[in-house]
Amino acid sequence: MKIAVTGHRPDKLFGYNLAHPKYTDLKHVIFKFLNANKPDHCISGMALGVDTVFAQAVLQYKETNTCILECAIPCLNHSLMWNGESRAEYNRILSIADKVTMVSEKPYSPKLMQKRNEYMVDLLGEGDILLAIYNGDLSGGTYNCIKYAKKSKAKTEIITVSSI
Repeated sequence: MKIAVTGHRPDKLFGYNLAHPKYTDLKHVIFKFLNANKPDHCISGMALGVDTVFAQAVLQYKETNTCILECAIPCLNHSLMWNGESRAEYNRILSIADKVTMVSEKPYSPKLMQKRNEYMVDLLGEGDILLAIYNGDLSGGTYNCIKYAKKSKAKTEIITVSSI
């Protein structure tokens, strides 16, 4: 079973400090979700925020379970504008991921984020899950990914940001 994630960036969550207690809570919620669903393949789009915390939770899950962590990179120089701490964590995760997929070899463009989301959803089949960490906004990448997923065979599970 595969689980892919979509979710908000830090500005719509708890800020840019991943040491914030709410990110610890989010990681715990994701870890419990992984343990309940027992995936053997997890896909992170590796954006700041939810994607990074999801990848961290998958790495923790892999300590006692067999699971592939796939990092779907949307474009070249994806992390170029991030601060040093965020880039270091991104590179650490990529260095130990089981699979790194370059969705596009083009430089950054907002449309490539949607292409990355489509790539992840297209990997999901019947019985697989798109996990959405979502605040209810009816615009933006997370909303667009959820809409795209509703046309697929995969199930969408939503955890609202306010519940964390």
